[in-house]
Amino acid sequence: MRQIHAAIEHLDRGDFECAITLAAAGEEMLPPTDDLHFRKLQGVKRVDDIVSWLRHGEIEHKDNGKNGLRESSTINESEVIIVIYRAIAKFDAVFGDQKTPQMISFRIYAGPRLQDVGG
Repeated sequence: MRQIHAAIEHLDRGDFECAITLAAAGEEMLPPTDDLHFRKLQGVKRVDDIVSWLRHGEIEHKDNGKNGLRESSTINESEVIIVIYRAIAKFDAVFGDQKTPQMISFRIYAGPRLQDVGG
C-alpha cells in the first residue's frame, strides 16, 4: 500500500522512473491472483519492457528481438499510469474493499486515460 501511495506522489511530481519502480515493486509483493480486471492489464508489452529496463537495465530491441543493455528510454505518463493502475487493480483483487482514498482517487483520475491505451 505504501509503495503504491508513493508511486502516485512521484507521478504527481513528474518522477516517472520512481513511480514505475515503486508501483511495479508493490504489485510484485502481492500474492498471485486470477482476477479478470488485473489480468486484463497484464502483459502490456511496452510497459513490461520499461519495468524490466528500470530493474535490470535491459530492454528488448525492436530490430532483432533480443534483450540487451540500453542506456536510456523514454517513459510516457500513460505508461506510468498503467503500472500504477495495474498495482491498484491487483491490490483490489487481493484485499477487496480495503482500497484507500488515494487509490480510489487515482482510479477515478486514471480510468478515462486508460481508454486511450486499451485498458
